[in-house]
Amino acid sequence: MGYILRNPRHELYAQGIAAGLSRKEASLKAGFKGLVRITPAITQRVTELLRNSAKRSEFSRKEVLDRIVQDWDLGRKLGQVSSALKAAELYGKEVHKMFVDRREVGGPGDFDGKSEEELRQIIQDEIKDLGWDADATIPPDKSLN
Repeated sequence: MGYILRNPRHELYAQGIAAGLSRKEASLKAGFKGLVRITPAITQRVTELLRNSAKRSEFSRKEVLDRIVQDWDLGRKLGQVSSALKAAELYGKEVHKMFVDRREVGGPGDFDGKSEEELRQIIQDEIKDLGWDADATIPPDKSLN
């Protein structure tokens, strides 16, 4: 556990910066007329606040995943198949990137007249959007036609 800065306005400034405010916004919110002179103590406090925020965020994610697993088990024990399946789906999507929602790209005729290179680029962009391996490529010797 860290410490709070002795100067309450510096503490408010550090909290503002950690919350994502610009230097100007944080300065004004803390009651300063101009930009705050950054001291090592302020820098350390901002770092600490950001670290604590990240820890809470990760804990929250873990807690949610734990509860999904508990709900999955409970749904199975109670014979509530749809509840158990939904919990399994949520867990699979988050942890294993399974059960990806599929969507169609483009309308009828949108790809007519596109060169093979343009089609490859469209596919590569969609692969990235899905969060798959960004380095995945379609071998040039494989025809798309």
